[in-house]
Amino acid sequence: MEQEKMIMGFAMRMKLNDEIINAKSVRSMYINGEKNGFEFDVQLAYYRGHYLSDIELLEVYADGEKMPAESVTFELRGKEMPLYKLNYAMTEFWSQVEPATIRVIKKGGLAAGKHSLELKLMLRIPYMALGGDHTYMPLDSGDAVDIEIA
Repeated sequence: MEQEKMIMGFAMRMKLNDEIINAKSVRSMYINGEKNGFEFDVQLAYYRGHYLSDIELLEVYADGEKMPAESVTFELRGKEMPLYKLNYAMTEFWSQVEPATIRVIKKGGLAAGKHSLELKLMLRIPYMALGGDHTYMPLDSGDAVDIEIA
């Protein structure tokens, strides 16, 4: 049991990209002509790609406020899906060099000025089993950046 507790507190981290969150890609989203959200591009922080079903956690924080999961979507190669569907995307492969777009619906979007943006992104590495109980090596592919909205 003690060994299990130690494993749960460990996550592999390999930041191979200069920016996991592309700070220059952060832009406001307009719905029916009104600012109602924001979007940004992300890349994996690992040398191998992953199937979207390997995503264990995806959370977005703007200025320390957690965005509701139902307001966040994930788009890869023109396929956009809500976060709860990522678990079922077993045939959608995300390459390390391929950016994905995260969209957040937020009434009024982000006001002009400086903001902090954080992505918590945890994946499981399916070929690195940690035991016989279907526990796999966790991979931290999250990032935080300071941005400015015009």
